[in-house]
Order: sequence, then C-alpha cells, then structure tokens
Amino acid sequence: MASLTLDQTKAVYRQAVDAGVRDSEGADWWTNVHRELQAVAEAPDLASAEDVIRWWHHDWSMVGDTARDAARRIRKAVAGQLLAGGTRASRRR
Repeated sequence: MASLTLDQTKAVYRQAVDAGVRDSEGADWWTNVHRELQAVAEAPDLASAEDVIRWWHHDWSMVGDTARDAARRIRKAVAGQLLAGGTRASRRR
C-alpha cells in the first residue's frame, strides 16, 4: 500500500477520528498519528487493525465507540484518500 502524505493523514484523522483536531497539534504529534494510521491501513485484516489502535482508543469506549469501529472508519477513509490521490488501494475487511 502506498504511504499516506501528511495532508492525507490529516484528512483521514479528521474524517474518521476527530473532525476538530487542528494543525497546531504540532509536527511530532502528526508524525505519530501518521505512523499509527499507516499501520491501521496496512494491517492484514480488521482485527489486526483494531489491535493497532486499541491502546489509545480505550477512553472512547466510555462514549460508546469501539476500536474496531474506529479501525473500520480509518481504513475506509484511507482508501478514499488514496483513491482520490490516484493510487489504487486494495480493499481489506
């Protein structure tokens, strides 16, 4: 799978995780987000993608979200970004 650009990473995160996050989070924060989103996208299946983000997704369970649902949204958003950028993305479930 092609690597996401920083702009694609930001778009995916805003679409799938938190629409209100700002660029002012800083370069280090966005680098870590990029690394994690790329790992979710490259995971061989949804269960593996869920495992990638389970550690930081725990707090969201209190508001009715799950790591699996977040992984599904992230993978869908990544596929959309890569297709929009002219890169063929494989569909993984």
